[in-house]
Amino acid sequence: MTEQQEKQNSEIGWWEWLGWKGSPPSATTSTPIAIEHLAEPTPSSEAVPTTSVAAIVAPKVVDSVEVVPKTGWDRIMAIYERENAMEKDATIRVVRMSFLGGFLVGGATGYAQARHAYETNNVGRKYLSPSDAVKRKIDYAIVRFAKGGFGTGFKCALITGSIVFLTTHVTAYRDKFSSWYFPAISALVGGVFTFPLGLIGSMKAVGLGVSSGLTLSAVVHLYAMAIDKPVNDAYRLFKRDYEKELKASAEWDSRVTELMQREQIVWRQQAVKKLKQIDQEKMAVFDD
Repeated sequence: MTEQQEKQNSEIGWWEWLGWKGSPPSATTSTPIAIEHLAEPTPSSEAVPTTSVAAIVAPKVVDSVEVVPKTGWDRIMAIYERENAMEKDATIRVVRMSFLGGFLVGGATGYAQARHAYETNNVGRKYLSPSDAVKRKIDYAIVRFAKGGFGTGFKCALITGSIVFLTTHVTAYRDKFSSWYFPAISALVGGVFTFPLGLIGSMKAVGLGVSSGLTLSAVVHLYAMAIDKPVNDAYRLFKRDYEKELKASAEWDSRVTELMQREQIVWRQQAVKKLKQIDQEKMAVFDD
């Protein structure tokens, strides 16, 4: 080890004696360097200012709480506050169907009477031509049909709509459905609307209301027996399924309306057909 150092020192001396100024050769031995472990800086207790929104405002989880109506009036008000309620839709549908049925029946039953009245009132009247006589006769028949149809349809819609309206709302108020609602409410509505006909007419209407209400109650009991549930549970199940169909129908209508607005389609039936084709194509892609 000492010989190598002396040789190296002699070489350095010769180079310096010759006047060569070069870089000294690297030492063969390296001196150990002490490595000190630097202590990690401890975070200060003072708050560090930041502009991050997430750091300033911490997110909070808010649990959604469903408000359940407690009183009868609260349940009735909830019917009109929420969309796709069975009570509203069922009443509207029954009123429409009753009016249409009463309109057709009332107009058809008054046809024979209208024909007899026309022939009696127009005996000996002269017309411009045979075609003019036919036109007058057709016009009179249309007017009498509409008059009789509107009167009968309005009465049917008012009576049946009142029965369905009171039945569904009494059920919502009491939060319970019973099979005696239909006969009791049908008798009450029939007696009230036939009150101008006198006592005998009111009693006939009450009897008709009780008989028709018992028929509806029998239908409800058969439905409850078919699904093996009590009457109240059967009503709740029917209401749940009914409102599900209403929601699906509302979503479909909104999709059709959106397609009509997006592609400027005038006829709704055309938009329905196109939307069905789009859904079928999507289903075919998923099946593949």
